[in-house]
Amino acid sequence: MKKFRNLFLIITGTLFILNACNLEINKTIRIEDGSVENSSLNSVNGGIIIGKNCEINGDARAVNGQIEVGENSKVRDLQSVNGSISIARNVTVDGDIYAVNGSVSCEHGVTVMQDVNTINGGIDLFQTYVHRDVSTRNGNIMVRDTSRIGGDIIIAQSDGQSKKHRHIDITVADDSIVEGGVIVKDENVKVRVYLSNGGAINGKIVNAEVIEE
Repeated sequence: MKKFRNLFLIITGTLFILNACNLEINKTIRIEDGSVENSSLNSVNGGIIIGKNCEINGDARAVNGQIEVGENSKVRDLQSVNGSISIARNVTVDGDIYAVNGSVSCEHGVTVMQDVNTINGGIDLFQTYVHRDVSTRNGNIMVRDTSRIGGDIIIAQSDGQSKKHRHIDITVADDSIVEGGVIVKDENVKVRVYLSNGGAINGKIVNAEVIEE
């Protein structure tokens, strides 16, 4: 991989540090099925594609590119700016998932050991276990197919640049459980929480409308 100085990006108040020793520019990083990588993966103007049955012992960060993780792989923190994050079946994320201007999708059997966060991107969880919180500033959240969230669903405060009177829908369905509550921190967002087919939220729902279907 090309060697550059460390790249520092401050986006919506979050500091992204891309390691100089493992940085690709204008090129997608592709990790073959069954590979073991012991360092971080960093890409600018290119995506990161991780194959099946891989073990990545460093973080994966993409700027202006998507991140894809294949089935039965184990990864650490996943961070994208201007790109989606897609995680296939039976993947373990031993850390956080964080996307700016991109969605997050987790398929059946995914385990996320910490948080799932987006800014301007939806979150879809299918039979996924998130040990801690799920949060967004602007994006719908779907929790389906016996998924479980160990903490809260949080609608974070905007940075002051977002348009007022935005709408966010949260759906908890198919015997999925949110162990915590729903917390809406932005007064300029109208949030609707849909509960259907045995979906449940065990904690308090604050500043949101509840619709049972």
